[in-house]
Amino acid sequence: MNCVFQRFWHTSVRFVNEELLVTTTYSGSDKELCARMVVVPDSFAVRQAWWEVYRAPGYNDPETTEVKNLQGMKAYFGCGNELNSALEHLNFSEARELFAEGVRGVVQAETFLWKYRGYTGPQEYEDHWYDLFQSGCRYYSNTDRVTRSWYEHVGYPERSDSLFNRFKNQALYINGNGWRLNGHFVDSFHCVAMESELEKDRGEVLKVNGQILRAPDLVCMEAASFMDRLKGKKLPEMSKKEIALQLGAEHGCVHLIDLAADGANTLSLYLKENKA
Repeated sequence: MNCVFQRFWHTSVRFVNEELLVTTTYSGSDKELCARMVVVPDSFAVRQAWWEVYRAPGYNDPETTEVKNLQGMKAYFGCGNELNSALEHLNFSEARELFAEGVRGVVQAETFLWKYRGYTGPQEYEDHWYDLFQSGCRYYSNTDRVTRSWYEHVGYPERSDSLFNRFKNQALYINGNGWRLNGHFVDSFHCVAMESELEKDRGEVLKVNGQILRAPDLVCMEAASFMDRLKGKKLPEMSKKEIALQLGAEHGCVHLIDLAADGANTLSLYLKENKA
């Protein structure tokens, strides 16, 4: 079994000088890129943003571009259209992905920013999330079965300096006459993994296994059972929406869905670049 392609992502949200420093770095066999934002903690408005290219086809030297079109955007749910419009001129499909990862990091870091966001305490913030994200994932779709609150899972309601970290990786192997695709997702609140074996010519899923190692509640762990639904599917041809439907949608784990979608994109990207 030979590894032929690797991809890594790291998102960091730090609280420095009363501002959020949000960084998402991508480093893979193909490219090394970075999306950075300075975000105001009470409004989540972007004060400054930069796109950095360290390694990519056609680039001989590092290049940093200030993305002024993002200034003033609220880094929160619903900013997708603004991201698309603001980043179009960069001509990097990865820019949207990496800045979106940064926004997700800000949303997660809100767990420790409830004072700045105007909540009277952790309980009010948690109640708000139950309303906001109702039926958004397995945890919030089964609140009648949940036995542990969000802050019970996290362990504390406040954190300083480093507010949130997320690591993702994908590794693609040639395994005999097929592919082996491994994905891992670890952040400050979750830990999940996915392993799959695929037929070489069409990318059809032959075997797949998903594991949820850390999650807010035991009810979340049940979402791993949906992974079998990917068997027989041609993973590189599936959109993220199609993957989400197969993996339970609102009754699934959004992070397993992300892993599967990243895996589909990884194999598609490798096949495109290598004409395999």
